[in-house]
Amino acid sequence: MYINLSDLKEIGGRKNVSLELEFPDLEFVDRDIKIKDSVQLDLEIYNTRDSFVVKGILEAELILSCSRCLKKYSSPIKLDISEDVMKSEMEDEEELYLDDIIVDNIILSLPMKPLCSEDCKGICPECGQNLNEGECDCEVETVDPRLAKLKEFYNDNE
Repeated sequence: MYINLSDLKEIGGRKNVSLELEFPDLEFVDRDIKIKDSVQLDLEIYNTRDSFVVKGILEAELILSCSRCLKKYSSPIKLDISEDVMKSEMEDEEELYLDDIIVDNIILSLPMKPLCSEDCKGICPECGQNLNEGECDCEVETVDPRLAKLKEFYNDNE
């Protein structure tokens, strides 16, 4: 998405932009990030001597996969954007390309481990049952592999 800056030639000039964009789904480090509906942008663009300063708010609703139970859930985001776009790095000083700014800010806002809820129980490592929906009959015994040899010590009948 490009924004026309031809009316912002004077240094110190400013422009307000409100947009609602349909944006494609993203993929980042083997994680699918779906954008539900549209991305809402309310931006102020300032012309400085060396750059265009882009400040504003980005709002969207993301569909993420829970890292514990693998279910899809909705996560609304509201981000403050503050970017300096150097004029020397732009192809055309009369058009500002927004897609990279939007993608970078969305990816930086993602949690390291997305969770559908704070108390998500995850899935059973034996049978794959979603433990949020109900318990399973598996007996899961977790032993630290560094201490597994000690278990054999107590099993001897000597």
